[in-house]
Amino acid sequence: MTFSGGFCVFFSLIAMIMDVRWEKVSNRWIYLGWLAAAAWRIGNAGLSGVLPFLAGALFPIGLLFPLFAARMLGTGDIKLFSVLGGMMGLHWFWLCLLLSFLLGAAVSLPVLVLRCDWKERIRYFADYMVRWLSGQRPGPYLKPGRRPENIHFTIPVFISVLLCAGGFYR
Repeated sequence: MTFSGGFCVFFSLIAMIMDVRWEKVSNRWIYLGWLAAAAWRIGNAGLSGVLPFLAGALFPIGLLFPLFAARMLGTGDIKLFSVLGGMMGLHWFWLCLLLSFLLGAAVSLPVLVLRCDWKERIRYFADYMVRWLSGQRPGPYLKPGRRPENIHFTIPVFISVLLCAGGFYR
């Protein structure tokens, strides 16, 4: 495993622990991750490493902002992806992002079926989308707190990083 792969595994593991324990990923942890990713990129490629770091770090913020605006994804998840993108680069970040969302869906399905009234959740989602698409401001999609339908998205992110760093990623 490369240094960058090991860093991503360690960084996402600690972020997952923070999220599960406190429902928040510390901004200090995120800042440290950005600093480490930028330093690693610059250390490997000199000043020309700044552009790949910025592209990898800013792309997830721009891409995932609509999910944050709809209150479907938290800022901690987006900032975690930003650190990972800054370290991995755009090419490998795409794979990690895709795996994260596929694993998130795979985790959410049994949660919906076993812990929730899945018909009510589908109606909730459909009503939310109708309000949002009709131009109304529907309010936050995600209801905060320890609710049966909420999953810690950092768990699928961590698993995807393990898969990428352990098999796909370099």
